[in-house]
Amino acid sequence: MRRLFFMLFFALCFSVPGVGQSKKNADPRLQREFNEAKQLFQQGKSNEAINKLQHVLRLDEHFALAHFALADIYHWEKKPEQEEIHLKAGLKTDSVSYPQGFYFLASLQYKKGVYDSAVVNLKKYFRLPPKKENDAKHLLKAAEFASYAVKHPIPFHPENLGPNINTKENEYWPSLNAEANQLVFTRLITVDSTGRPLRFPQEDFYSSYLDSTGWSVAKALGSPVNTPDNEGAQCISANGDLLFFTACNRKGGYGSCDIYFTMKRNGKWMKPLNLMAPVNTKGWESQPSVTADGRYLYFSSNRRGGKGKMDIWRAERTSITPSGLPVYGKVTNVEAVNTPGNESSPFIHADGKTLYFASDYWPGLGGNDLFVSRNEGDGFSVPKNLGYPINTNEDDEGLIVDVTGENAYFASNREGYGGKDIFHFVLPEELRPDAVSYVAGKVFDAETSQPLSPMVQIINLKNDSVFEETRPDVLNGKFLLCLPAGKNYGLNVETPGYLFYSEHFDLRDSYEKSKPYQLAIALQPVKAGSVTALRNVFFDTDSATLKPESFPQLNQVVAFMKKNPEWTVEISGHTDNTGTEAHNLELSKQRAESVVSFLETKGISAQRLVAKGYGATKPVAGNNTADGRARNRRTEFRLLKKIEDNR
Repeated sequence: MRRLFFMLFFALCFSVPGVGQSKKNADPRLQREFNEAKQLFQQGKSNEAINKLQHVLRLDEHFALAHFALADIYHWEKKPEQEEIHLKAGLKTDSVSYPQGFYFLASLQYKKGVYDSAVVNLKKYFRLPPKKENDAKHLLKAAEFASYAVKHPIPFHPENLGPNINTKENEYWPSLNAEANQLVFTRLITVDSTGRPLRFPQEDFYSSYLDSTGWSVAKALGSPVNTPDNEGAQCISANGDLLFFTACNRKGGYGSCDIYFTMKRNGKWMKPLNLMAPVNTKGWESQPSVTADGRYLYFSSNRRGGKGKMDIWRAERTSITPSGLPVYGKVTNVEAVNTPGNESSPFIHADGKTLYFASDYWPGLGGNDLFVSRNEGDGFSVPKNLGYPINTNEDDEGLIVDVTGENAYFASNREGYGGKDIFHFVLPEELRPDAVSYVAGKVFDAETSQPLSPMVQIINLKNDSVFEETRPDVLNGKFLLCLPAGKNYGLNVETPGYLFYSEHFDLRDSYEKSKPYQLAIALQPVKAGSVTALRNVFFDTDSATLKPESFPQLNQVVAFMKKNPEWTVEISGHTDNTGTEAHNLELSKQRAESVVSFLETKGISAQRLVAKGYGATKPVAGNNTADGRARNRRTEFRLLKKIEDNR
């Protein structure tokens, strides 16, 4: 709309003699030169038109129409300083005839961060006829917000990540794994190894690892991910094994830019694959961000059906191929955050509900500002501007936040090593997402120590649903899964030939972000004497009554018993050393019997089940700490003998 206003404004200036100057009639000679300037401009001779108009002003500096015409020309030539000078001069001479001049002046002032002046000039504009444009109303709202934000700054102390990450080239689009010890980013290479400028700058991915000495020297991700073409706007999955990124104009692509992905197998990245339809279209798809559980992929696109120029969309993972590759579909518009303008650079935090993104339309400080919106289960909230000085009158985008919610990373061309650098800062409390922990583990054979790759599932014990699942790396047996705070989780690990394994993570009331769960999971082969703890079997305090949260684990036991009908098992109860020995012994026996009774109701023969209580006689941890006592209060499942061995 603004460009159209300027064209109409300039045309009006040149077609209505005498309007917009001082109240006295125009000098015929000046009017003639003004008309000559009009003809020069229409012929595309802007410089000659400027010279002619400047000559008019040397003869009469109060010729408002000449000032407005020069402002219009300088606008098209992208010379905002000269444009502002002549808008001010014209409005000083004539503040009534052209109210749009106040709007255009306010637009310039807003762009360069002079917000109070922008508000003043917009209010002058609204006091004058004619009918006001919606763009002006939108600008006033933004300028008033920006003025308030600058007067109420939030804590912001960015720190450069240093020379191992940043160089004289441009570094941007940081992305982190859940452990925050691997950083993948985009670097724009503009010179070759000899320092000569490249004909075509090259975007590639680089990676750095964090240890006790800091970030390592970043190294190129290499082939087959990096290619002679450009790769950029990437995100890495929580476990570090999936990389989504943007590539444009590639053979077999769907549109100008598509989203691709690659998976790490046996420690190496696979050849990238196009994510295909319906994620990619004939339009522009870019800037992917995947949830910690891999279930949703957020991205920016100008595809058809959106609310504005670029919108944020979300694709749902619909399946996983037999080879472990994700398939995404069910693409929906994230309507609550999108506007008639541009929304871009989405980042979905590991809590699965806090979305950070950039917008040039929601009230901000100019250009692209960073915003946050939260989905508490009933859709995303009205976006909140991150405030000043995180946001400025420059373009601000590409923010990510680690799983703790405290540490944010972004790219900026502020003082650094050259070009854009990657910075870190502590995110103010009110802008943080929910706390997220994670469980990092290694699965291996208890007898041979060889790594295993079974299915690992996180279960929401409240509704017995699979919250997240993965398979460990086949080479080292390692895996990582995120655990948003506020829920009661169970972990199940099972694979043919081994006893199942379980753990319990209760994050409903407390959360130690500095202490993620580190597990060494030794799976016991299916043979006599093998034992596993039923960590997700729960009883009422000092009681043998099973809690409903126990049923997912007990159903797992039932499934194992039915798949292995030849085995007899012992269900044993154990307590800590609180209370008398006799009481603990009786309580542990009753709890074992409760589990056996449940299994019998599910069709498991009583002849295959033995209940035994051990009280506090077989601790697995010290009883001098709350955690140790909790580990000792357990129910165990032990293989005894095959039924055929008893014949």
